[in-house]
Amino acid sequence: MVDTVPDLIQLEGMKKALRIFCCLCCLGPLPGHAIKVSGLYEAETIVADQSNEGRTAAIQACLGRVLVKLTGGRNVSANPELQSILGQADKFVQQYRYREIQVEMPASTGLPPPNKWRLAVKFDEENLNKSLRESGIPVWDKERPSILIWLALERANRRLFAEAESAPELLQLVHDLAQQRGVPILFPLQDLNDKTQIQPGDVWLGFQEPIMAASGRYNADIILTASVRSPVPGIWEGRWRSYGGDGLSHEWTTETDLLEVALEEGFNGFVDILGAEFVRTSSYTLLGDIEITVAGVNSVEHYARLIGYLNSLSSISEVHVMEVRTGEVKLALTAHGGEPVVVQTISLGRTLEPLENPDGHYYRLIP
Repeated sequence: MVDTVPDLIQLEGMKKALRIFCCLCCLGPLPGHAIKVSGLYEAETIVADQSNEGRTAAIQACLGRVLVKLTGGRNVSANPELQSILGQADKFVQQYRYREIQVEMPASTGLPPPNKWRLAVKFDEENLNKSLRESGIPVWDKERPSILIWLALERANRRLFAEAESAPELLQLVHDLAQQRGVPILFPLQDLNDKTQIQPGDVWLGFQEPIMAASGRYNADIILTASVRSPVPGIWEGRWRSYGGDGLSHEWTTETDLLEVALEEGFNGFVDILGAEFVRTSSYTLLGDIEITVAGVNSVEHYARLIGYLNSLSSISEVHVMEVRTGEVKLALTAHGGEPVVVQTISLGRTLEPLENPDGHYYRLIP
């Protein structure tokens, strides 16, 4: 039997879902490092039928969306190597399934609702990564920085935060964009604790101290703020800022004719910047061995955990054990993208903790 799913999210259901989402983000201690993102090799699209021709085109479209998540860049069509991979989309399919969409038609039309289907496709991770690497395309690792988003709006000469109660459709839009780009986001609770530390005007004017103070409880890797207004009808302006551990990292503006497009352009512009920092956008080759030493390896289980973690990183193609000493292991890593990419990726994870050492890259296996 084919499951039916609603095509549109009702407003009240959206509000409830967003309230739950915001609360789940803040229950218990939050990770202080990256989050391992799931679903990077999955995508879905709408099709009119279940024909072979329609499925082939839809699978290609789904692979294009997956490549956006894996490479960190939106412009898949600009890279001829990616176009070559898209042309072979069928060979990377691991599984697919259809779900019938319930389309609502006004009763006054007297017409039966058209049949539409949602095609969900899952691609083979190992084979796809292998083809990307062979083509010189770097792959963004699954462990990605968590992003806390403060979204401030100006409406009727009032500045206010977008919340699940007042602007659920805008939060849902940003949430969907984050899923499309494969990045983990958090929305603030906007509870009394937040309201006593930060006001919309702080985001508007870029006052760093209250922004950082209010964001501390969420323990995110990156803080993203946006202030959006319509100075004249038909124009929406957005000012975006991102903050890291050292304060303000990037600042940019957007201007367009629709509020939704302003949010889309601003958020996607941010992920483009983020992807460029974590993924080398030019073609690359294997750049040789990077040596690291890891302490705290005191058992076979510790050793297996360490090797399994390093092998799971997309930027590392081979792990060579050079020396095993009491409590520590020295390894040489063959890496895609060079030493900075590997060091940055490891620093985001929650498996290895960097330690100060004048002799090179030294880490401790976190229990």
